Amino acid sequence: MDAAAGANGGEENHNHPNEINDPIVMDARDLVIAPPPPRVRRSRRRRQEFRRYFASYSGTLSGDDNDEDKNELSVMDLDWFYDLSNFPESALLEILIRLPVKSLFRYKCVCKNWLDLISHPSSSRFYVSSRLNASSPFRLFYRYVYVPEFKEVLRRLKPDVYVSREFSVLFLSSLEEQQMSDQFKVLAVSNGLVMFCLLGPLVYYVCDPVTRQWVSLPRGRQNALIRHPVFFGEGLVSRVDENNMVMSYRAVRVECLLGESFSVNLEVFASETGVWTAHRLVCPRKIRLLRRGIGPINFNGILHWFVHEHGMVAFDPYGNSNQCRLIQFPDGCDTDNEEKHDGLYRLCNVSQGKLRYLEIAPEPSEIICFSMWVLEDYERGEWVMEFQVTRSDLFSDDESLSNLLPTATFIPLSFHPFDANVVYMRCVERSCIVTYNVRAKRLDVACEVDGGVEDLSWRVVIPVVLPMWPAPLPRPPNKSLKRSLICDK
Repeated sequence: MDAAAGANGGEENHNHPNEINDPIVMDARDLVIAPPPPRVRRSRRRRQEFRRYFASYSGTLSGDDNDEDKNELSVMDLDWFYDLSNFPESALLEILIRLPVKSLFRYKCVCKNWLDLISHPSSSRFYVSSRLNASSPFRLFYRYVYVPEFKEVLRRLKPDVYVSREFSVLFLSSLEEQQMSDQFKVLAVSNGLVMFCLLGPLVYYVCDPVTRQWVSLPRGRQNALIRHPVFFGEGLVSRVDENNMVMSYRAVRVECLLGESFSVNLEVFASETGVWTAHRLVCPRKIRLLRRGIGPINFNGILHWFVHEHGMVAFDPYGNSNQCRLIQFPDGCDTDNEEKHDGLYRLCNVSQGKLRYLEIAPEPSEIICFSMWVLEDYERGEWVMEFQVTRSDLFSDDESLSNLLPTATFIPLSFHPFDANVVYMRCVERSCIVTYNVRAKRLDVACEVDGGVEDLSWRVVIPVVLPMWPAPLPRPPNKSLKRSLICDK
């Protein structure tokens, strides 16, 4: 229990991202020792009042009124305790779920009953459901981490680092460290699991930053051909059960082909088998994947890669079909600017359970500044225009930003995953991260960036939703897989 939380005396806390309103501030000692009453004289009436006082805490006193030896003890010397085995589990769980998850897992050490209760799969479902009304905190991670080994990446990913009261873009390396040769990249996030790769000698890692468990994936298929294909566009999809526990995951990577093709070659790693399998997807027409940019978009467990000619190709890693699907971007988009600027001023990702497409005018002279569509019918590929905003509609309460609005250049970074009305952008002239509120048509400064913003775009940042419950890695069946647990020092 944080000291600050205890000092608040149980007052409402709107700032801590992992706590709900009206938290019950407690620790294990609160269930063992009640607060002492004022000292009283050793009279029989006072001893009875003393026992009634502790009875209000549902305590059990050792001894009885007929035991003269124990009745002669002073108030402070009376031996009393609370029998945890008699405490209703439902009431105990109601108390425990109000704690931050880090404190909750520490209390597994109180006794075996608490260990069994907190470790039960239904506890995770109860904990997550109690927080569904409050949006989970999220951050934008800079994709590149410059450290000598993966264990150091995990140490910098501790929840204490990225759980903050304020929104920020997180750089896990300093500007000085970015001159190092070893470089890791954040590839994808799914249900609390994070996929990394080591650039250079390509090595993939999947980890849970909360439990500090990680596994390095095998290099490739055992029966691969002599040729060594180049892969890119890695993605991650995982499945959870009704208790929000990760049951399995699939890592996907695409082979880089030169020119257009009627097919897409990719490999899928399944945690259930511990091996890579090859797939050749047949496309209805010739396509060419975009190499420059982020990995695939994970929408409802289906991965979507950007292709030339304004669209996406979709593949379900858990499906049995080797057919891929093409989804065109909405009609009315500025395809000329997309080709000219290599997609820098457009953003496509998931927000509030739907695929959304945002387009920003690169030139201040253009009348329409922001345009956004939503994919209303996924099966039919039907996009619907949600809004268009002219530059004259924009305003900001920040004076320095407001003065720049007539000529400011904005580059999209990310949608807010739980609020479709909020979009994060980089203001080039102001050198900061701003939010645009669709309903209010207002721009606000979200944060200043210590690590530099010169290259910040949707290509180099990834939205990471902070997990409400740890997502332990499924145990790999292949003993050759390297698996480890990093312990805090």
